[in-house]
Amino acid sequence: MNAIHLLRQVAVRSPARPSFAASSCRALSSSVIPEAPQSAMDGSDKSLNRLTRTESMYKLGKHRSNGLELIEKVPPIEVEGDMAVCDGGGGALGHPLEYIKVGYRGGEPVSCVYCGLKYVQKAGGH
Repeated sequence: MNAIHLLRQVAVRSPARPSFAASSCRALSSSVIPEAPQSAMDGSDKSLNRLTRTESMYKLGKHRSNGLELIEKVPPIEVEGDMAVCDGGGGALGHPLEYIKVGYRGGEPVSCVYCGLKYVQKAGGH
């Protein structure tokens, strides 16, 4: 007898058992899954815990800070010429150099993309 013939005989003689996948599918279909609001599921509501989507003690989300509010309070830094150079300050704790074009902006401040500091050209500083 060859191997294929033996496998067919074993398959015919063994009793049919329901597979684990079939039994788990029945268990899932019989359980009731509660509905959650769409804002809770898509992550737009940052006041909910990330995994359980239950109410969190952090109203703005766990990793939110008031850094943007603080940087808005810093007045724009006046520079002479058309170009400002920002390194974030703090030596090694700063960020890569960024060259910011402040000329031809009509006196409007320009923000650094890394740290948010604002720069403006001095009046008559061509």
